[in-house]
Amino acid sequence: MTFVRKGILAAIFWTIIGPCAAHAQSATIDQLNSYLDQAHQAGLLNGNILIADHGKVVLRRAIGYADASRTVPLKLSDRFDIGSISKEFDAVGILMLAQEGKLSLTDPVSKFLPDLPPWAATVTIDDLMHCTSGLPDIDWDTVHSDADAYRNLRALKQLDHPAGTHYAYNNNNTFLRRQVIEKISGMSFDEFITKKEFPKAGIRDAAIDPTNATPRIAKSFDANFKQDPMTLDISGWTSLTADDFFRWSNCMASFCLITPDSTRQLGIGRHPGWSTALGEWSVIGNQLMKHVHDGNNRNFEALLTMDASKGRTIIIETNQNDHVYALADAINAILDGKPYVALSAVKEH
Repeated sequence: MTFVRKGILAAIFWTIIGPCAAHAQSATIDQLNSYLDQAHQAGLLNGNILIADHGKVVLRRAIGYADASRTVPLKLSDRFDIGSISKEFDAVGILMLAQEGKLSLTDPVSKFLPDLPPWAATVTIDDLMHCTSGLPDIDWDTVHSDADAYRNLRALKQLDHPAGTHYAYNNNNTFLRRQVIEKISGMSFDEFITKKEFPKAGIRDAAIDPTNATPRIAKSFDANFKQDPMTLDISGWTSLTADDFFRWSNCMASFCLITPDSTRQLGIGRHPGWSTALGEWSVIGNQLMKHVHDGNNRNFEALLTMDASKGRTIIIETNQNDHVYALADAINAILDGKPYVALSAVKEH
């Protein structure tokens, strides 16, 4: 077949197939938008959404209100509290320091925080990363600052369980990871992630421990439109726009801060059902195949799901509901051309 005939056939193929594919994608986006509109009207979605498919962003939306007054519409530039997903920043920080030879995951916590009680000599950095330290959770009745949290740890006589034997997801593990980073780096935790992590990740507009005075911060509220206070009992919590959240996801998938080997150390919990500081991960060879992590704080809830096999990332940031997994399931079904659970059933659940 001559080059000319090949070119003619290719042009005919594109003329027929190209518009059809574009039309199909447009119809899918219309269906996604319709579903999201209905979810908002049903009281199941108030927040910002970013969807990437086949490696390209196909939808970015701000849906609903920025606060309980219902007079300020959300904008894509608004930052959301992402709850426990913020713990990825301190987990990555620990692994960055390990890569630099400044700590080993087998080091005891006492090596860096020697003023803690004797139990700190039995707890490793790896235990803090996997929530197997044996530490009890923070006593939120008495802790309203980092100083309070550290005071309680210094007064702690013994662990709930010997380190390394039981899984207990709690914020004392997170708090001590951040303290170790500060001790080794000589920076505040906020300064460390702002200088060492955000630039390489491409994060441009994060807010750390925002207050009511911080601009473009979504405020969370309940179903009766009662707004939550903007108070934090320990520091180090990052609020992100959907775009910066997507940049963080892409950074982790491209290993822009930590190597595949470092990531693999946290990709799967030590036992089934044991989470890690990076949520649920799957690294095959040198490719991150899956990343799923959710977080919540009061009425904030956030979800990141990344599926490399489809080039798909779904980011959901909400400030008034707890249906992020159901929403993500429906979005995936629409993108795959499959049926999904009706909104009425989601609301009843």
